[in-house]
Amino acid sequence: MSGRPLLLALPLLALAACSADSAPDPTPVPTTFPQAAPTAAVELASRYLDAWAAGDYAAMYAELDPAIRDDYSADQFAELHAAFAEMAQVHGLAATAGAPTLVALAPEPRSSQFPAPTATPVPTPDPSASAEPEPTAPAAPSIDPAAPLQGPVPGLAIPVSVDVDSERFGDLSLERELTYVQGADGWLLRWSPEVLFPELGPDGTLRLDRELGTRGRIIGDGGVVWAETRDDGARVYPQEALAGQVIGYVSEVTAEDLETLAADGYRAGDVVGRSGLESGAEALLRGTPGWSLVAVGGDGTESVLYQTEMVPGGDVAITIRPNVQLAAQQALASHAEGATAVVDPRSGDVWALASQPAFNPNSLTIGTTLAGEPLTPAGTGQIFNKAVLGAYPAGSSFKPFTLVAALQTGVASPASTRPCPPTWQYGDFTFRNYMDHSLPGQVGLAESMAFSCNTTYMPLALEVYQTDETALTDLLKDFGFGAATGIGYLVEEIGIVPDDAWLAANGRGGYSGFEQVQLAIGQGALLLTPLQLANAYAAIGNGGTLWQPRIVTSATLPDGTLVAGVEPTVAHQIPVDAAALAFVTDTLQAVTTLPYGTGTAAFSGFGIPVAGKSGTAETGTPDPHAWFPAYAPADDPTIAVATILPYIALGTGGTDAAPLVRQVMAAHFSQ
Repeated sequence: MSGRPLLLALPLLALAACSADSAPDPTPVPTTFPQAAPTAAVELASRYLDAWAAGDYAAMYAELDPAIRDDYSADQFAELHAAFAEMAQVHGLAATAGAPTLVALAPEPRSSQFPAPTATPVPTPDPSASAEPEPTAPAAPSIDPAAPLQGPVPGLAIPVSVDVDSERFGDLSLERELTYVQGADGWLLRWSPEVLFPELGPDGTLRLDRELGTRGRIIGDGGVVWAETRDDGARVYPQEALAGQVIGYVSEVTAEDLETLAADGYRAGDVVGRSGLESGAEALLRGTPGWSLVAVGGDGTESVLYQTEMVPGGDVAITIRPNVQLAAQQALASHAEGATAVVDPRSGDVWALASQPAFNPNSLTIGTTLAGEPLTPAGTGQIFNKAVLGAYPAGSSFKPFTLVAALQTGVASPASTRPCPPTWQYGDFTFRNYMDHSLPGQVGLAESMAFSCNTTYMPLALEVYQTDETALTDLLKDFGFGAATGIGYLVEEIGIVPDDAWLAANGRGGYSGFEQVQLAIGQGALLLTPLQLANAYAAIGNGGTLWQPRIVTSATLPDGTLVAGVEPTVAHQIPVDAAALAFVTDTLQAVTTLPYGTGTAAFSGFGIPVAGKSGTAETGTPDPHAWFPAYAPADDPTIAVATILPYIALGTGGTDAAPLVRQVMAAHFSQ
């Protein structure tokens, strides 16, 4: 038995010797698996994160394993990342990569980047060998080169920290992991939506949910409801046309609106304030939507990733007094156009802003009154609030400010007298009193104010100019003209003070004596609003305190939480001696008491002393603007009113506007 194997080996050796040329190829040696440095993967991760911070989704996508790109298109990849950026309102992103760790990934088919191994050849049998089969070991299974061999995948896990500046959800910190595998030319990023959020799974999407509360009410003195949202979602206005321009209206957002409002959470079907307080107090009334960023897995599983609380709309409280507002509107009702502003001289609270023609906001929301009567949709002329947006020349209602400037500069005193002739010549220009009326001899400044003598106050203004060229225009700014009153929550016109800077900027040369004498009687380029004039008169009456008009006092959530509060605010303390202002009040009281006072007939028998001034402003047409601003009681006012009737045929401030002011004051003093 011991020699048999040797005997069997001899033929095999001989066979090998005689057939050397037909020997099989040697068993192939496996190709060496390439090994890239881990630091190279970290560099790739940093490049990927830099591209993410720059919002360069194409560059990010280029870093992905080609096999992954077969499963996720460039559009899908970009859309997912863009959706996160948009939904969270991402303003910035910073990310850093940490130290890599070797990991073994689950077995998977061999990458196409690596060649399949060559199968081991099987020797051809020797035909000269004995027919008797020799015992052999079982044959090894053959390998199909095309078969996708399974095997564990070596990889690198690189931790990354991503800090996201999100406007909608605040600062977000994402601790994630990027996984790299070896490719033929280096590391390749294995990506799936889970890299962004694990809750997405391999094929999830993001969704942004919004919760919007009910729009707040606009409420007033005594719990009066000015605006509210019904259970059916309609916005309605229980006071109908009362203070319609002040309250404003809402309508659904348009596609054009959404180009800018979508970023603030507006969606199709939402309403937005279009005018008045509905627009100005939009943020308070609408509240803040609550947001949820939701991951939706491929199987429909939903996970809330981030969430913000919904803040419902607040109830906005306003200062408008229904009885005063009603009186102001009823007084204007017989006129085609007009406006009245009413303020409290003790606090700046706005009690009425009336504008004719009237406006019922229900005409633009439900199309009927609350009683169901059809309404014609309002036009822009009705919506326009002339009390804060209409700017007009003041006419002679401006003369008290000319007098203040004269007293302030020392040009005049309470004891001063001046002539009041029918005309006054300045250069080539002849200026006249109304109807060429005059007073004989030298008259006091109160008498000339009562009679509204242009020919007294124009030369007086020229004396002021010769003493201090900017005294009058500077004073007007102290009284709040040419600037916003600061009422807040309402759009307002600022008007024009035609000083040297304004005239030069508008191609009208510079300030001059001629400009001063026109300004003295409220003409020239001067423009002001009823609210500005009422507020300035209130400052004369209260001794020099110019209040910032207040119409919104607070906004309160349904649970009672105060989200906004507006306290009475002094805008400016006018630098004029209180005694001088008291004398101006005396001159304005003469307007309503002296027999020839332009406001005497209107306030005859009123019973409460009124200080006011008529104004009949030239318009360049046959029809002037009729003004009457006033306050009462004259010595300690509790109300200030300014009314204008634009383009009133054959009208004057004393005959047409003053009686309307009386009606408003009567409503106030009746309570």
